[in-house]
Amino acid sequence: MASNTSWIPYLHLLIPALKGTAIAGSLWSAGAMTTAHTLLPSIYPLVSSSPKQATQQWNCYYRALSNIVPRTDLTTILICGGLAYLEYGLRPQGLGWKLWATATGLMPLGWVFVWVFILAPSNKLVEMATASDSVAKEKQTEVSSLLEEFNSLMGVRMLFPWVVGGLAIWASIGL
Repeated sequence: MASNTSWIPYLHLLIPALKGTAIAGSLWSAGAMTTAHTLLPSIYPLVSSSPKQATQQWNCYYRALSNIVPRTDLTTILICGGLAYLEYGLRPQGLGWKLWATATGLMPLGWVFVWVFILAPSNKLVEMATASDSVAKEKQTEVSSLLEEFNSLMGVRMLFPWVVGGLAIWASIGL
């Protein structure tokens, strides 16, 4: 009776492309977050003159990340999980499938981190971005502290895809 994984050796041509896509996906996501994290402090001086405009500019960062990161992360999670399965079928005693499985498990933890820590300040900033100018002006110090809190939390959040990218590179080169 043939094993249910007997078809795996025929996928050897696809595996390098999948590995490259997993590496690119995690590093693309990490790069997008790092760019936003690096550029966000440029908004801080604007808070003193126009808190509403500062929150609206932050909202542009936030919407861009919300469009890029989840799709890229989900694709990376699925590919890493598939590679863990394929590597396990090819080399069950090897380290590769364990690295891919770890990468698969780490990436969704970034989403959990967002839900637990980043969502509250994000929702407050979105609310202020859509509020009237007078409301935003009254909450000027809150806007400043929320922007700094968000950026600090993004500094932690962006580590998840960087680590996944490192694991993907490690699994790919087989050290």
